Amino acid sequence: MIRLRSYEAFVIVFVSILIPLSYQVLSDNNRKLEWIIGKWRSEFSGKVFWPTVPTMTFGEELHIHEAPVAKSANVQFLNFSARAWSHSTKDHFHDEWGYMTVDNKGNATLMTAGNNGFTTYEVGEVAHNKLVLTLKDIGRISFSRDLPVEDLRRTFIRHDDRYMEQILEMRTATHPKSGYLEHTRVIYTKQKPE
Repeated sequence: MIRLRSYEAFVIVFVSILIPLSYQVLSDNNRKLEWIIGKWRSEFSGKVFWPTVPTMTFGEELHIHEAPVAKSANVQFLNFSARAWSHSTKDHFHDEWGYMTVDNKGNATLMTAGNNGFTTYEVGEVAHNKLVLTLKDIGRISFSRDLPVEDLRRTFIRHDDRYMEQILEMRTATHPKSGYLEHTRVIYTKQKPE
């Protein structure tokens, strides 16, 4: 019989607990989004366009990672977070937090809450290295100063193993009368795991 010293036993127990918590196996449905998982960053390639605001450049960091299966719902979600800042002044623009998942028909859902007073519920179809989500519902705090967003389309395109692009198009109460106008476009570089 092998005898372990107490610190060796502790290390074995600690590691055996830590390994399952540090990596979750993707569900079959969420494997369709395997290409988007990771830490993505852009220092200055983000551009903001809108008729009522000056065009500006921003940086953004995006994290999309596996999450444990919620036993109460038996659905696996991916954790989603984004943080944007001004390229020139480094002022904080906004944050988004949320969850993403794919159903058995290949439809993705992204639910977000942001520190700009908005929550979104977006749905779309997953294709090879591309995800296009459209707004299904939006919530906003009563004292938000932004124009009411009436529609939104968010597109993720993975160009290769290093680069991914996100395009956000929308319609507010005043611009445009129909369809979408591009609001932001950013190209990220995939970051190496820490």
